[in-house]
Amino acid sequence: MTSDAKIDTHNINADVEKQFVAIRVNPKIYKMHTIMNTAEELFDKAEFVIDGDPESVVIVKFIPRKPMTESELLGVAYKFNTMLVMHTTKR
Repeated sequence: MTSDAKIDTHNINADVEKQFVAIRVNPKIYKMHTIMNTAEELFDKAEFVIDGDPESVVIVKFIPRKPMTESELLGVAYKFNTMLVMHTTKR
């Protein structure tokens, strides 16, 4: 991957000015308790709000405890997405 290559962030909205990152999650792929448990594991980095329609799309919004750059906000989102997959594949 080249240094100017962008990672597809179609399910992520990071706003540095307002200091939040929101991730759209498909509840047909990930169960609500899995989404909630995964968000809770990032509580040390950020407060979070879970909203949306459990039949179509769930929005998980993280508000950092200390100011973050866009890269750091995206890092929280990537970590959440990775942990979500890991929780789903645990048996």
